Amino acid sequence: MTDQEHAKLREILRQQASRMHEYRNQRIREENTKQTLINPVLEALGWNTSDWTEVDYEFRPESADNPVDYALKIDRVPKLLIEAKALGSDLSNRKSVAQILKYAFMADVTWCVLTDGDEYRIYNAMAAVKPGEKLMCRVRISDDNEECTASRLALLSRSNLEGNQLESFWAVHFVDRQVKAALQKMLNEVDKSLVGLIRKATTLKPKEIVESLRRLGIVIDSPPQPVRLAALNGVTPAPTGEGTKVRKKRGGSEATLAEIIGCGLLSAPCQLFREYKGQTFEATVLADGTVEFQGTKYATCSAAGNAARAVVTGRKMSTNGWTFWRFRDADGKVRELGTVRERYAAGASAQNKAD
Repeated sequence: MTDQEHAKLREILRQQASRMHEYRNQRIREENTKQTLINPVLEALGWNTSDWTEVDYEFRPESADNPVDYALKIDRVPKLLIEAKALGSDLSNRKSVAQILKYAFMADVTWCVLTDGDEYRIYNAMAAVKPGEKLMCRVRISDDNEECTASRLALLSRSNLEGNQLESFWAVHFVDRQVKAALQKMLNEVDKSLVGLIRKATTLKPKEIVESLRRLGIVIDSPPQPVRLAALNGVTPAPTGEGTKVRKKRGGSEATLAEIIGCGLLSAPCQLFREYKGQTFEATVLADGTVEFQGTKYATCSAAGNAARAVVTGRKMSTNGWTFWRFRDADGKVRELGTVRERYAAGASAQNKAD
């Protein structure tokens, strides 16, 4: 996408975010979701929604197959499938995920998207990984940072799909995910080689290092990357170098629960919950930012998530608590805990620019 096209996309997303808040307490049917919320975004991404050779509605790979809502085509060949749900639908529903992955497999299409017009989940249906690991990224128009949202959705633009940019982004995502998992395992299990590296750089004893790692509750997480995504999308990144302001505040991707509570984005005590392998777990975020689970206080939501999963598995599990735990917002809507940290990140970015 060009800079001009990217700017247009951001403007459309701004309008759509306003609509999301307007429609939040209304029941919007699936057909209205497609016409009012999804089609304008597709058009901003360069797709001609009135030309069936580009955007094929109710697409069937074979006449006997069930239809998928959209097939985005290049030279009349399906390149990406989209399954639409009514606004406010639970996109984490396993049945919905299995449905779109099955459609893509039957049509021999690598990329597919599950959306309710607000949240978009992008999957690599053909990746040789478990179904739960096929999700490449997700974005929510009404909540997420506008630039990050635009950069991620721009991956679905006609020009980028034609240039196989999704393949490039998946390659980076796949590597980063494995490195992240390896680091989390080293931290959670207090790997001896990690202790050895820290010991070489300090005067601490191994026991002191182990105890410190357990207290710190370090979380390895992927920060919003609008600049990298913008570059991948062919958009000129924000200027850097001389004259660029150094970030003064800690980024939202590193924010603690205590910081988020302190700025008013989350009210404590806050009830967390999660259904995992047939069991329902509950925890409570306390005013000091700790998380209480089954009578024990944990320094981070990830540590509490580790403990919850261990109840089922009987062993320590590497867990990102921000994506593991759910809570109900002021409107009663179920959200991932991480959404409040994303809002914090957007606010911190805006404040740093103002400073």
